Amino acid sequence: MKLDVQFKEFLSQIRPTDPQQEAWRAAAKTLRDRLAADSDLKNIVVSTFLQGSIRRATAIRPLGEKRPDVDIVVVTNIDHEKVRPEDAMNLFVAFLDKYYKEKWRPQGRSFGITMSAVDMDLVITALPRPSGTPHGITEDASLTAASDIAAIYRSDAARSLDTLEDDMSWRLNVGWRQRNVFDELGRPAPMLTESVTQVLDDAPPQGWKDNPLWLPDRDTKTWGRTHPLLQISWTAEKNRRTNRTYLNVVRVIKWWRLEKAEKLPKYPKGYPLEHMVGYLLEDGSDLTTAEGVVQVFEAFRDQWLSRARARDVPALADHGVAEHNVLARLSPEDFEAFVEIVNGFAALAREALEAEDAAVSGALWRRMLGDRFPLPPPRGGDRVPAQFAAPPAVTSVARSDRFA
Repeated sequence: MKLDVQFKEFLSQIRPTDPQQEAWRAAAKTLRDRLAADSDLKNIVVSTFLQGSIRRATAIRPLGEKRPDVDIVVVTNIDHEKVRPEDAMNLFVAFLDKYYKEKWRPQGRSFGITMSAVDMDLVITALPRPSGTPHGITEDASLTAASDIAAIYRSDAARSLDTLEDDMSWRLNVGWRQRNVFDELGRPAPMLTESVTQVLDDAPPQGWKDNPLWLPDRDTKTWGRTHPLLQISWTAEKNRRTNRTYLNVVRVIKWWRLEKAEKLPKYPKGYPLEHMVGYLLEDGSDLTTAEGVVQVFEAFRDQWLSRARARDVPALADHGVAEHNVLARLSPEDFEAFVEIVNGFAALAREALEAEDAAVSGALWRRMLGDRFPLPPPRGGDRVPAQFAAPPAVTSVARSDRFA
């Protein structure tokens, strides 16, 4: 059975909690405000924005002592053709010592900041230089004005702290505005309907997609290309193309991955797994969450089982930078082991979906997804048990008309 009510409750149990969301919002806002106000960095910082699974609304609730991971991208005007990666990153050391002393550490392509309630990654990037044509960028794309590119990163669409689930109207467009803004008279602006927001094109200015940001890597001593906003935009589009099922399916499969970690190889997980789900989930359908999970697991089996057994790992291009293979670090051994285990769970998921008895279906889904999946009520069906208040105490009184 689809058990829509149970899946809705299950999703509420595996999303980050309200306190966790409040913690990462506060930490991200504080970090961004400090960067914007820092006198030593004001001449190089162009903008900052939130990226990662939290922004894409694909994050699941951390377990135990783990904290939410927050990724903040700093867009700078550093000339990546003249400044060494390590020198670019060192420009932020004084800032980190000032505000996060003994809480930060250097990483290969970012700075890690450990807080009491969240873990943050500060990612330093540089704007592209459209005057050049590196990596085969077309001449037309290279002529895109630097100011137009910077405008995207300064826009409300880029800088919003809302996740893709918080605001379904989001589009990566300089004309997009958050719905909960105020007009010139201080009155809340009317909520935009989906039909209105469809008028806003998802595509930013011409050539922007062909000009990713540059990311310094202190380990390899090189600059590489990265396009996190394009990943976010792709995710938003995919969610709309799947009738808003995609984000739910990703979260369910990530939670399954967490529940079955002891049986599974270390990889794939995190974003590569999310990317694989996006590749396999079909567009243009009205699948429920349960149906979407089954469809993805069976697609793993049907499309990749024979390849996995042949130790042939597919190449999946990054949505932001096409020359990046998201599965480049996935070993043939791990790929085979993962798909073989998915093959078994595909059969279990299909059995759970086709079970006609709600209790049987719920037990099968729980076997797959763990104890946080709620069982249907005793009489079955897609319902939640009614919650009744205890009746008040009543003193028993004999009635003379009892048998009248």
